[in-house]
Amino acid sequence: MRRLRLLLRLAARNVRRQARRSLLTATATVLGTAVMVFSFSLGDGAHEDWIEQGVRLGRGHVAIQRPRFQASRHLDDRLTPAALERAQAALADPEIAARVLTVAPRLEVQGLASSASNAFPVFITGVDPEIEARFSHLSDRVIEGRYLEAGDRLHAFVGGRLADRLNLEVGSRLVLTGQDAAGEIAGQFVRVVGIFRTGIPEADEGIVHVPIRTAQEWLGVFKRGAVNRDALLELLGHLEG
Repeated sequence: MRRLRLLLRLAARNVRRQARRSLLTATATVLGTAVMVFSFSLGDGAHEDWIEQGVRLGRGHVAIQRPRFQASRHLDDRLTPAALERAQAALADPEIAARVLTVAPRLEVQGLASSASNAFPVFITGVDPEIEARFSHLSDRVIEGRYLEAGDRLHAFVGGRLADRLNLEVGSRLVLTGQDAAGEIAGQFVRVVGIFRTGIPEADEGIVHVPIRTAQEWLGVFKRGAVNRDALLELLGHLEG
């Protein structure tokens, strides 16, 4: 105990004798700690934002789909009406519904986007415009035109890099081609209603949004099951049980 008191007195005396050095050391320590805390906070915030952007630009936190769809990406592996009803019933359960903010139905197919000047492979997604506008950040990345609206039918929302490749602008004609539910190659004429840019090359040149009703009629699944995916925007906690 005496040794500790002696050391403290010596330390205090040294601080008083070298006040300038002590002040500089204390200032450097405080600033260094503040910068470190700021850097960690900035990194954590950027990481959370990156996750949020990925969720909203992609397929949500949770996707309900048939097991084979992830590998096949084929319409035969979409959710059947019976499976869709069971999924909707599960989501309506009060315990689950309290944790779900948004459910966005989608009809997805790989296809080809063609204009008068070129053609390019794309991932075509039929969406409910009103729900998708709340779910996806694509609607916030518009650089020309607008996002899809409820009254749209033969319209498409495309990425900026795809528009550059196909020489498209708002109002341009675009033909989407894909394999329908019968296994036949089917084409759908649409007009570009808006162009987006995310800064992610794969998204800006490979994503096309169309109204889900248009996609259902075009691909022949309107009466045979509406969607192959339900994307849940955010869970407000962990589901237990």
